[in-house]
Amino acid sequence: MTDRFILGVDIGNTNTVFGLFDAGEGVEILRHWRAVTRRDRTSDELGIFLLGFLETVGVAPERIAGFIYSSVVPHFNPIVERMARDYFSAAPLRVTHESDLPIEIRYPAPAEIGADRLVNASAAAVLYGGPLVVVDLGTATTFCAVKDNAFVGGSIAPGLKLSIESLAARTAQLPPIEFRHPPSGVIGDSTIHALQSGFFYGWAGLVREISTRMKAALAVPGVRIIATGGLATAIHEGEPELFDIVDPLLTLRGLKILYVREIARERPKLA
Repeated sequence: MTDRFILGVDIGNTNTVFGLFDAGEGVEILRHWRAVTRRDRTSDELGIFLLGFLETVGVAPERIAGFIYSSVVPHFNPIVERMARDYFSAAPLRVTHESDLPIEIRYPAPAEIGADRLVNASAAAVLYGGPLVVVDLGTATTFCAVKDNAFVGGSIAPGLKLSIESLAARTAQLPPIEFRHPPSGVIGDSTIHALQSGFFYGWAGLVREISTRMKAALAVPGVRIIATGGLATAIHEGEPELFDIVDPLLTLRGLKILYVREIARERPKLA
């Protein structure tokens, strides 16, 4: 490992993902960790939590040279920022629609766009080129359309895990399940397999339908579908033609891309 590192933090409604990067310009993720997003967690709890992660890879807090985060949980933002200052002596950068993005925003109300969607669209445009649709299978299932190097809109559908948990919680005889390609195929031979069939093929169908319609609406050749989120790989294994590229850690890579851009923009001011 190198001497200096950058921390990227993606705060979602369900999980918070931490990424450790080299302080250089590359976007390789050296390590990453995932934790449940607890809205009642204090900055001290979060700091000690993250120090424990870093200790497992031998990185002392003074080796953290920068800190960037995206968040869809506004209440959590001041907690994260205080943690960054108190435990890493870092001035945290927060991604918003006003950040120095590598893409334009052609959207009537840019402040409404989730920071994670902006990061995903930026990362996919830089790493894979456009035109494209980014599908993120997180707490919500989001679709972001990028055309002519601009975020032009998207779609938001229910989240897969949330739907599985909600069905199990509101029914007497339907248990929670592991999301996976159903072993018995589309015709389930047990309650568990029937649920797995419904969720797997149901979500594959949802993604296929919205992606197909977005490709047509963009009305340009060569639109690629980029998938991210922990469940993208599970869908891709069963439906390999659905996505052109699967990058489960796209959001973290995007945070590093945006950090490098921000530092490059600020550097002349510091000279």
